[in-house]
Amino acid sequence: MYGELIAYWVVFGLTHSLLAAERVKAVVSSFMGAHSRYYRLYYSIFSFLLLGWIIWFQYSHPDRSLFRMPVYVSVAAAILLLPAMIIMSICIRKYFYHLSGIDVLFPGRQSSGKLETGGLNRFVRHPLYSGTLLLVWCLFLLFPTGGNLISAGMITLYTIIGTLFEEKKLRRTFGEAYILYQQQVPMLIPFLKRNKNSTGQGRPL
Repeated sequence: MYGELIAYWVVFGLTHSLLAAERVKAVVSSFMGAHSRYYRLYYSIFSFLLLGWIIWFQYSHPDRSLFRMPVYVSVAAAILLLPAMIIMSICIRKYFYHLSGIDVLFPGRQSSGKLETGGLNRFVRHPLYSGTLLLVWCLFLLFPTGGNLISAGMITLYTIIGTLFEEKKLRRTFGEAYILYQQQVPMLIPFLKRNKNSTGQGRPL
């Protein structure tokens, strides 16, 4: 079961990254013609279904605890689980239309294309990813099973690699404004690196 779970996560990471690559999007879009504007929506639906399959596979098979977690660790994980879900909820609500690609159906809700530095982005450059990592590791600490460890580890690895690639894309898109933002705000862990003179607000682009 564990070997299959790892394989499914690898497939998810590879297909997710491949379909998000600009060259692949350009090639596929050329075949889609007028429907190319729905690419992100189709991509999101595919990713959602594949993720759902992996989660179903993991929890539909017997699993076992790796060790007994100290009570204080479980309590801390339970407490941190709430802010993790709140962070993810805020980000999903804010970026849902753009990230899912459903904004193509609602032109008035499309992304402004500006660099976001307010709200949760004042503390980390990628709050959705930070919330995701906090969530999966809290779940592992609460339920330290082999399956949860594999999923948390694979999600962490993919998130870090994906974030580094996304950073390159953001630097190309926003130039010096994003480089300055990088210097002022940490990538994933709050307060790890902050410029005391930072106001958390980027200049308009």
